[in-house]
Amino acid sequence: MKIVNAHVHMIELEKMVKKNAGHKVPGGISVLQDIEATMPLLSPEVLIGQMEDAGVSQSVLYAVDAPIVYSSNEYVQTLCAQFPDRLMGFASVNPNDKDAVERLDKAVNEQGLRGLKLHPPLQNFFPNNESVFPIYEKAVELKIPVVFHVGTTPFGSLARLSQANPILIDDVAVEFPDLRIMLTHLGTLSHLEAFMVVEKNPNVYIDTSAYLYEIKELLTMNLITRLGPHKIIFGTDYPMPYAGLIHQMKDFVECLKGLNLTEDILEGIFYKNFETFMNYESSNEDIDFQQFI
Repeated sequence: MKIVNAHVHMIELEKMVKKNAGHKVPGGISVLQDIEATMPLLSPEVLIGQMEDAGVSQSVLYAVDAPIVYSSNEYVQTLCAQFPDRLMGFASVNPNDKDAVERLDKAVNEQGLRGLKLHPPLQNFFPNNESVFPIYEKAVELKIPVVFHVGTTPFGSLARLSQANPILIDDVAVEFPDLRIMLTHLGTLSHLEAFMVVEKNPNVYIDTSAYLYEIKELLTMNLITRLGPHKIIFGTDYPMPYAGLIHQMKDFVECLKGLNLTEDILEGIFYKNFETFMNYESSNEDIDFQQFI
């Protein structure tokens, strides 16, 4: 079965350290305790090796233009060119930058990136603020999807959870019904709010890059049926550790396969839903209530 991992990061560590000279991430945050052991996973060859081990044919690589975490559009472009059959790149722009719209246009039309990833708490913006709307307008014009981080984030006082509330994305989905949107991490401890937004809005999807126990507990047939089997997309948040474990992409694949889902639903989650998400030409027909009279 074909598998696409729609949520992968490769960080430019040296550039990130230089950009954050003088900044320190607060201690005592559990998910960061094993961060040193995660460093070897930032090798592109290790990434491809994990994909091979997990049976993943393609991964979607996210750039991150944020003060704390950094991976440039140029770096993502380089890696995708190095592994063109295995990697697809999504751009990042910081909405606080005046040239954000121009940089997004360049990322798509000149650098060949296929989507946009935004991280409101790390980039310090509210996604439903009208100042960000020109970015969404450009995304619709370019026919690219936008991925939003939602829910908790492991950066202590360096980020605000108020900017990561999934409910804020409902405003975006309503204002831009033609924009393809994906929420992350099954909501990252804001599960119910994220599920509400996905259920309500036909243009909003959600990925599975949560902890393994969350996937097992949350991704029931009842929930899948309620949200829509076509709304759930496979992702792992490589190379982030989880629950004290070093990231192993195959663990997430095996977790999904162990949920006793039908083959049709698994195929959807593993790759077909992502293909629909990327295709702006595919859409649902509106319901005309006159037909019921």
